[in-house]
Amino acid sequence: MIQWWPSVRTRHFLTLSFAVLLAGCSLNTPVPQAALQPPTQWNQTPDSQLWPEARWWMQYEAPQLSRLMAQARTGNLDLASAATRLLQADAQLRQSGAALLPNVDGSVSGRRGGNSGDGDVNNNFNASLSASYEIDFWGRNRAAVEAAAANLNASRYDLEALAITTDASVASNWFQLLENQARLRLARDNLAAAEQVLRIVEARYRYGADDSLAVSQQRALVAQLRANLPALEQQTLQLRNSLALLLGQGPEFVPGALPAMTDIAVPEPGAGLPSELLNRRPDIRASEQRLLAANANLTVARAALYPSIQLTGSYGAQSSALSDLVSNPLNPWSLVAGLTQPIFDGGRLRAQVDISEASQQEAVIGYQRAILDALIDADTALGALQQARRQYQLQEAATDESELAFELAQARYKAGAIDLQNLLDTQRSYFQSQDSLVQQRAAWLLATVDLYRALGGGWQDVPVS
Repeated sequence: MIQWWPSVRTRHFLTLSFAVLLAGCSLNTPVPQAALQPPTQWNQTPDSQLWPEARWWMQYEAPQLSRLMAQARTGNLDLASAATRLLQADAQLRQSGAALLPNVDGSVSGRRGGNSGDGDVNNNFNASLSASYEIDFWGRNRAAVEAAAANLNASRYDLEALAITTDASVASNWFQLLENQARLRLARDNLAAAEQVLRIVEARYRYGADDSLAVSQQRALVAQLRANLPALEQQTLQLRNSLALLLGQGPEFVPGALPAMTDIAVPEPGAGLPSELLNRRPDIRASEQRLLAANANLTVARAALYPSIQLTGSYGAQSSALSDLVSNPLNPWSLVAGLTQPIFDGGRLRAQVDISEASQQEAVIGYQRAILDALIDADTALGALQQARRQYQLQEAATDESELAFELAQARYKAGAIDLQNLLDTQRSYFQSQDSLVQQRAAWLLATVDLYRALGGGWQDVPVS
C-alpha cells in the first residue's frame, strides 16, 4: 500500500513551531459528534470473519495479475497526480506553521561618494535588523496549522483510497479481458460446430432427406454466429486499451498470453464486523480529516473577530567605517507592541464565520455520508458475491443439461428421428448456455473484486511518526 511520511523539514519545522507557542486564551471549537452507529452484523453472513490481506489479488493465484498490479502502482498517472497533491498539502502545512515563528529581516548597505572639487571621499555603511512576532493569543495561527495538518492527512487518505480503487480497476479490467477472450474462443468454436451441422444438412439435402428451407435456416445461424465475432474482437481491443491506461501505457501495450478463466482460483473473501469497517476504509478517514480541517477553520474565522497583538523590534547601525558599524554607541533601536482590533469591515469577518460554520456542517454531513456509503457498499457487495456464486452453480448445471440435449439432438437428427427445427432449437440453447456460463463465471470473479474493494482492500491505517 502506498505510504507517506512528513519530510524531515516538516517534522523539524513543526517541532520548532510548537516549542515557541505561548500559553494564552483559546477559541478551540469542539468537534461535533458525527459518527453513526453501524449495525452489529451484515445482512449476508460472510464466509469468514477475517478481513482481506493487503495483497488480496494473490488469492487468485494468477502471476500475470500480480505483475499488472505492480505496474499500476508505479505507472498509473492518477496515482502520480494524487502524490503531487500530497506534496502540495505538505508544503501548505509548512507555510501555515511559519506564522507561529518570529519574522526576522536584515539589510546591509554601503555608500561611497564625494565631490570633484576638494577630492574628499566619504564612506557610509548602514545595517539594520528587524523582527516581528504575532502573539497567538486566541489560537488563530495554531488552528490554521491544525487545519493544514488535517488537510494533509486527508490528501494522504485520498491517495490510499485511489490506490485501492486502481487495484480493483486493474483486476476487474483483466477479468473482463479474460471473459471476452473466453467468449471469443467459444464463439469461434460454436461457429465451427454450426458449420459442421450445416455440412450434414447440405448432405441430407443432396440426398433428398431435407429441403432447401432446412439448408437456409442453418446457413442463417452460421451467418449470425460469424457476425458476432467483430463485436467481440472490438471489445477485446477496448479492454486492452483500458488496461493499458490504468498502467500508464499506450495502445502498444500487450498483456501477454492470457490464461484461461477456468484456471483462475475464485477466492472467498471474509469480512469482520461492520463497526470495524470504519477503520479499514481510507475514504472514511479522509472525510473525518476534512471535518477536523473545517472545524479548525471555524476557529480561525472566530479568532479573526478578536484583537491581534504584534511585537516589533528593530536595530539599526550607521558608521563611516565598516569596523565601527556595530560598536557605535549611537545606533538606534526600538521595541514596539501593538494591538489591532477590527472595528468596521462591512460584516466581512462575521460572514466568514457564517461560511465556516456552514462548511463545518457540510463536512459533518459528508463524514456521515461516507460512513453510510461504505456500510451499504460492503453489505451490497457481500450479497452480490453470494448471489453470483449461486448463479454460476445453477448456470453450470443448466449448461451440462444443454450439452447433453444437443448431443442427443444431433444423433437423433442424423437418424432422421427429429426434424431440423428441433436440432436448431437445442443448438441455439446450448450455444447461449455456454456463453452465459462464461459470463456468470466472470461475474463471480468480478463480485469478489468488488467485495475486496468495498472492504478496503486489506488497508490498515499506518500512524505517521
